[in-house]
Amino acid sequence: MVVYLEKQDVTYINEQTVAVHGGNFMPPNNFLHEENLDYLLEAVQAEMFGEPLYPAISDKAALYCYNIICNHIFTDGNKRTGLEEALAFLKLNGCRLRRDLPLNDLYDFILKVASGQSSLEECRAWFLGNTVVVQ
Repeated sequence: MVVYLEKQDVTYINEQTVAVHGGNFMPPNNFLHEENLDYLLEAVQAEMFGEPLYPAISDKAALYCYNIICNHIFTDGNKRTGLEEALAFLKLNGCRLRRDLPLNDLYDFILKVASGQSSLEECRAWFLGNTVVVQ
């Protein structure tokens, strides 16, 4: 059974990310495009003909990351929040990123997503290649 993040989880992670790493937080929830978060929370669980649109845990993590970053859900902290949401989702579902993944590769990937140089399909492939099941 897949454990999904709820709206309160996403907003809490954004609030904490901005508090710890700096930035501008606009009370009460720092939203720029709240409707994009509502869409994301539905899309990550979406099915068509009884089959999930995003079947793998890595696909769902990629969707959280990509949509938060590219759809500018928050006024600040989207890149950090997108990554943290993906990591939290992976952890909730018994997965994580590879331990041998160089931090520079992770930073470069997130910046590529943020600059619009990476599609959702490329993001899904990146998470698939870098996600492992926790033993």
